[in-house]
Amino acid sequence: MTQLELIAPCRVPEKSTQCYEILLYLQRGGKLTVAKALTEFGVYALSQRIGDLKRTYGWPIQSKAVKVGPKTYVSEYWLDAA
Repeated sequence: MTQLELIAPCRVPEKSTQCYEILLYLQRGGKLTVAKALTEFGVYALSQRIGDLKRTYGWPIQSKAVKVGPKTYVSEYWLDAA
């Protein structure tokens, strides 16, 4: 696994944690939904990990509701480029 590539304005989670893997993905420009986090990282509780990254580590992660079906929306998370 590589180091986080962008300069971290906030605290960085320990390596080999779900928060670290998610943060690395977001810093590389990725966007995550619960389904993608489950398939990519085996993370069932994405909203909790995003909350950890925001509250505990101070990362300004953005989110919006994305329509995935006629009446179904899911949250999508990303980190704005510096």
